[in-house]
Amino acid sequence: MATNPLHLPSNVLVEQLRDQMRRMLVRLDEMRQFASQASGVWMPPVDVIEMEEAIMVRTEMPGVAMEHVRLTVLDNTLKIEGRKERENPTDNLPSEDERPIRFICLERSYGGFGFTISLRWQIDASKVAARMSDGVLEIHLPKTKTAGREITIPITE
Repeated sequence: MATNPLHLPSNVLVEQLRDQMRRMLVRLDEMRQFASQASGVWMPPVDVIEMEEAIMVRTEMPGVAMEHVRLTVLDNTLKIEGRKERENPTDNLPSEDERPIRFICLERSYGGFGFTISLRWQIDASKVAARMSDGVLEIHLPKTKTAGREITIPITE
């Protein structure tokens, strides 16, 4: 049986050990977050759909606040950038009794992301719209009237 070299009550030692483990898991999660950002591992899944009159882009990003997302279109390139904030599972708990004993699994990714989608269609920039609902960002990119249609170009002298 292990002895208690500090001569502290066992419940104090257990609580100190739990606090150290919580801090270690938070630091491990921070290191994992840094590694995923550096390698670009976390990327929200994206669907790009061509319709008759528009291009529809749908991106799943649960847990990402709208104010942490930036959308831009330049030269037929859609750029989606954002950030998913890490929650601290021990924050805002009313009492010590409700704090976790241990974390069994921490797999959710957090941090910044950014990617571009090249659009081979001419987009009517004045009618582009986006909305977010239930963690899905939907971007509606209307095609211009001449997109995808052959036009004859007159030649002058």
